[in-house]
Amino acid sequence: METGYGRSRRQGNPGETEMSNFIFVVFLLIIPILWSKLSKLQRQVDELKIEVDQLRNGTSTEANRFVLNNSPLSQDPASFSSFAGTSSTAQSELKNELDQELLAMVRRGNKIQAIKKLREARSLSLKEAKDYVEALDR
Repeated sequence: METGYGRSRRQGNPGETEMSNFIFVVFLLIIPILWSKLSKLQRQVDELKIEVDQLRNGTSTEANRFVLNNSPLSQDPASFSSFAGTSSTAQSELKNELDQELLAMVRRGNKIQAIKKLREARSLSLKEAKDYVEALDR
């Protein structure tokens, strides 16, 4: 095939074409793997951001686990709320209101709903919330 300059255009070496196709296929295979890794890292960053916010607000589940595992008063609801590290009266009033609401739910026979509500409010594990609600009822 002639170009405008009187020379023929090279069709390319078949080995070069196969190599470029191979590189293209490898590139296409690597993209989803990298995308997956990037998504996983983004999820981890998001989880760490949430954990940092919880630590700043004193609502960390790790902090609550520390209380459960290391406190001799782990069955006492006061030990749960006192560990949060909040000296604000407004926050303690909210906790007292929540405790009263949970206690009322338990006394009405809605222990499971009380545990669910506590888990949502304080981001506790199922065991932590169950122990806390049972301690409230004592």
